Amino acid sequence: MQQKKFEELFEGYLQNNLSDAEQQQMMKIMQQGVHDDFLKEKIHEMLKSDYVTDVMDKKQSDDILKYILSKPQNEPKVVDLNPKRKTRVVLQSLFAAASIALLIVLGNSLFFKQKTTIPTIIPEAPAVVAQNTLIDFSGKQLVHLPDGSTVLLNDNSTLKYDKDSFDSKTREVTLTGEAFFDIKHNTEKPFIVHTGKIQTKVLGTAFNINAQNSSENIEVTVARGKVQVGDVEKVYGVITPNQQIKVNKSTLNFEQNNISSAIVTEWKSNYLILDDLNMSEAVSLIAQKYKVQIFISNEKIKNCRITASFLNEEDLDHVLKVISSVIETEYRYNKAGNVILDGKGCEKE
Repeated sequence: MQQKKFEELFEGYLQNNLSDAEQQQMMKIMQQGVHDDFLKEKIHEMLKSDYVTDVMDKKQSDDILKYILSKPQNEPKVVDLNPKRKTRVVLQSLFAAASIALLIVLGNSLFFKQKTTIPTIIPEAPAVVAQNTLIDFSGKQLVHLPDGSTVLLNDNSTLKYDKDSFDSKTREVTLTGEAFFDIKHNTEKPFIVHTGKIQTKVLGTAFNINAQNSSENIEVTVARGKVQVGDVEKVYGVITPNQQIKVNKSTLNFEQNNISSAIVTEWKSNYLILDDLNMSEAVSLIAQKYKVQIFISNEKIKNCRITASFLNEEDLDHVLKVISSVIETEYRYNKAGNVILDGKGCEKE
């Protein structure tokens, strides 16, 4: 009965025939995740037909996404952000899964087009907030910067940068908390991280900064390359892999030590980051994390690419369900307890 009602509401929504109350009812049902199969099938039908370019506008799909992403923070988000992917129709498809918010990006703009009225109860998405030209990321997540660098934020951490000035003469960000930086090399545009009075300057490298409010110190530890640490008046030192500079926030007294970067960045081991990987690479990381053997039954599955972040110690079944829904595969366990991935796979790009 509820399935039929939801389908009627969804069709009415596509035709812009719902009242505010009916739209609110549809959104609440959608968030429950019990009609994922219907939504997925509907989206695929629309993708095949060009109908998608004449149905909903960008604002409408933005608000649906915000509503879906308003699920509790302990539920993971999966975002496929592959800027290299090209498609005949520039669009995105959205659908919710029972315990995730799932966004598959197939292009540069959202997949809906036409005016509509959006229920006012939809909450704003907290992950990214633009105020004037300031971009703000909060909470544990993988951040892709405009220059191709990535930043993995730890819990209770914030990263900010000015979208107008970033990547002009320099690439500058401000960090509160802890993060692991993997910076694209660019000799002409230094990358600078501001943490209080401390500046960490690099050209291209991987390093960890711990500037938690609960600590008296700021710790900069290098995993790859070279990092210069100092303030506006002087340079404290240049450190290389497995070296750390620790600076007192109040006195600016500092010390340099040798330390294992693997130990410092152990907090990342709870995260599973699949950042635009082919399935062969993704399977390797999953197998390593969960200590299980995973076999791919169809070689074409290895051609599929996946971008997903699991930041809340999700179990293996949850990870496999999410991945299977994204690349349209199925998984099963054999008698030995190994995982088998089945599906039609993907063609080489």
